[in-house]
Amino acid sequence: MAAHLDRSILPPVSRISASLSALFALWPVLGAASLAGAAPPAYVARASIVQVERSYVNRTTAVVPGAGIRVFQDPEIENNGAERFDIRWYANPPGIPPGAILLLESLQDRDALVKNRILRTTAKSEGHIRSVIEIPPDEIQRAGRVVKWRVRIVWRGRALATQASDNWDG
Repeated sequence: MAAHLDRSILPPVSRISASLSALFALWPVLGAASLAGAAPPAYVARASIVQVERSYVNRTTAVVPGAGIRVFQDPEIENNGAERFDIRWYANPPGIPPGAILLLESLQDRDALVKNRILRTTAKSEGHIRSVIEIPPDEIQRAGRVVKWRVRIVWRGRALATQASDNWDG
């Protein structure tokens, strides 16, 4: 025969602890039922552009074979170098999987079309990252220097971060 405990003779604190112990005994059953319908938290990729430094790398001299001296390769020094965009950005933890795209959109002096330059990440990106996109000297000579620009970090078709020059339209 099972012993029966008369709760009416127990002090109030003992009644509370008895009901709490019964609740804790049922917790695995109640907790499993409520967690079964809950979906795992969705991954949200987040990034921000910290700084974009634009510089012009002048290619003014070249070695001429057999001459023993350095001479100017092209008299037009203004359009003889490469334009470099040094982009510093931050990927929030837990990071961005491989396949994120760094997109540089630019408009040049003598060309009315917006040019897209793409740099695709091949590894997981997390933390502070430095990426460099360079416009080659041949394109600078043909289309002129960059007048306006916009940088975007894109992952799975969604722009995570955008930064543009002050004169960029739109």
